[in-house]
Amino acid sequence: MIQIGKVGSIRKSPFAAAAIFVFSAAVAAQAGNANTSRSFQPGACGPADPAYIHTANETGGVPLFLQRSEAGKSMQLMRESSRDNVSTVLWASAKLDGVTQKLEIPVDSTTERITFTFSVDTKGSKLVLRGPNGQAVGEGSLRTEDTELNCGRLITVAKPEPGQWHAELNGSGTYWLEVQAQSEIYFISAEFVKPGGRPGHEGMFRIQGQPLAGEPATLQASISAEEAKTTDFSFVSESGDVLQKLRMNAVGEDREFLEFSGDVDLPAVPFRLAVSGQDTKGMQFQRFFGPLFHAETVAVVPKLDFDELAPGSTYVAEFEIRNLGPARSFKVVVTDARRFATFGGTRELTIGAHQTSSFKVKLSVPSGTAKGVGDDLVVVASSTSGTATANSAVVRLTVADNAPQQPH
Repeated sequence: MIQIGKVGSIRKSPFAAAAIFVFSAAVAAQAGNANTSRSFQPGACGPADPAYIHTANETGGVPLFLQRSEAGKSMQLMRESSRDNVSTVLWASAKLDGVTQKLEIPVDSTTERITFTFSVDTKGSKLVLRGPNGQAVGEGSLRTEDTELNCGRLITVAKPEPGQWHAELNGSGTYWLEVQAQSEIYFISAEFVKPGGRPGHEGMFRIQGQPLAGEPATLQASISAEEAKTTDFSFVSESGDVLQKLRMNAVGEDREFLEFSGDVDLPAVPFRLAVSGQDTKGMQFQRFFGPLFHAETVAVVPKLDFDELAPGSTYVAEFEIRNLGPARSFKVVVTDARRFATFGGTRELTIGAHQTSSFKVKLSVPSGTAKGVGDDLVVVASSTSGTATANSAVVRLTVADNAPQQPH
């Protein structure tokens, strides 16, 4: 009754590394941490800890509901996810209702290896995978590693045939299907940005947290595109369907790290960024950026006028919570890596419609703290009444001997 959640989206590119987190009773015991997952009966596919499901969905991972005897089988997924230049071709999750759902997966000529991860929370659901020739892929298929699980299936194909592959899903309950390809076409980064910087050092900088509903949004993305002939961007839903096409402009001519930028409208539902097009041999490709975006109606705005801390000193950091929706209450949680912050646990704020409320966080740096020590100050605001929304901000602070004292 082990649950393994694999999270992470951008694999090992020049600017990103794989991230795989294993959630199991054995691993938690070794780490000395409590495992809050709920055990489930032999042959069952849950119930699962909702936090694992949420983390996987938000980061573009797939929760696997493994029996204890199946733990070793997950090594296939961990091995393939940690290869160089692995990018998501498709991420989809939805409900099965007894009617066959069909998904198409374009496999381009640059793909060296491809892994299909199918997971379900209801026993008896099945995946049938067909190559471009229409034949079902299974045990004994050429260059294929096929692993059947109690609650899913893992299929890895080396040197897959380029063309349109087909996934047929049958059963009931919620499914997750992630397809990862090792190839020379992959996402490097994607983020929402806004103008900022000090005078003389102006530019576009990553926004804090999630983008805001109803406000202008600028998206920047970078992909390795030497083997891509065309690139078309879109926002896609959690089920993998296209929500809207985007107009993105290339910035620069370095196709190995090709950058794009564009002003976009935000969907009303959670969304991912996708790029598709033709490779240099005319075959269709598709890549998803793993993390899930969602337009929020609350913003956490840092109002700090410092980013360095002196040992033995005390500072006060101010933040604002902007409520862009109707009047409602919010829970505010403050954490920091070094525990310099004093906030008194969580705090409840009631904020009127389109109003702003501020609060302060005290930071006390112990004497003798080494120069260069970093501290990430994290503030999360989530609604506790009215329309559900949440957002966050992270401020990076550094301890420095010559840091200015804050006047009090």
